[in-house]
Amino acid sequence: MRERAFCVVMAAVGWTCGWASESVLGADPWADHVVSYTPGASADANYPDASSALGSPTRFTGVTSPYGSFPGAVTPFNPAFGDGEIVSIGTGGSLTVSFDEPVRNDPANPFGIDLLVFGNSFFSDPSFAPIAANLVAGGGQIEVSSNGVAWHLASGVGADGLFPTIGYQDLSDPFGGPAGSVLTDFTRPVDPAFDWHGKDLSQLIAGYGGSGGGAGVDIGALGLSEISYVRLSLAPGQTGHIEIDALSDVAVPAPGGFMIACAAGLRMLRRRR
Repeated sequence: MRERAFCVVMAAVGWTCGWASESVLGADPWADHVVSYTPGASADANYPDASSALGSPTRFTGVTSPYGSFPGAVTPFNPAFGDGEIVSIGTGGSLTVSFDEPVRNDPANPFGIDLLVFGNSFFSDPSFAPIAANLVAGGGQIEVSSNGVAWHLASGVGADGLFPTIGYQDLSDPFGGPAGSVLTDFTRPVDPAFDWHGKDLSQLIAGYGGSGGGAGVDIGALGLSEISYVRLSLAPGQTGHIEIDALSDVAVPAPGGFMIACAAGLRMLRRRR
């Protein structure tokens, strides 16, 4: 029985570690390419690099920035603002990115959300207390496409809006501070029903449920089975600017699961020896 259980576990680990190998070789949940970028009027000239929106969202920010060096963990009160971490889009501007692996509509995805967009929105309080009284966000719109030609608007979702990013689950300083040791999951959305109003940092972390935040899009609600392109923009007539940090495919598993499985399998193998 022990040998049979061992074989079953190792078979599962082999499949999972195989997924990990494919991930290392190319598959990942982040946007992979900048297709086009038009800054638009009023874009923040300090953030002109469109490639900043590729790869993983920022967990620790401000080591160097146009506004001075103020290093700290990313929290809903301390968004990404460092050099090379975000790209700015002004009035009439847009950013289009593509994914190498399509973002798929998967009914198993938490809360039906398939795509996450991370900006640099944050919570604030008029008295400067670390309480989520107001959302400071640029808004903007999100459009998705399977072929880069036919576009579908995700209405009611701001490109730079809810939910502000959290980099770690074990933070105590709402305005940055040292990096934590427990990572949030940038491929898991926040429950859209979570009421953030009046919450402090610990309550926000609990309410996020392990998620790192991001604005969630259900592509199935738009009549699509999968997409490969996302366009983020600030329409003419809108004022201000939005900043984009990253985009994530919810359908791709977080890396922690396969690492735990591989480690468990290796431990069993050592015991058998």
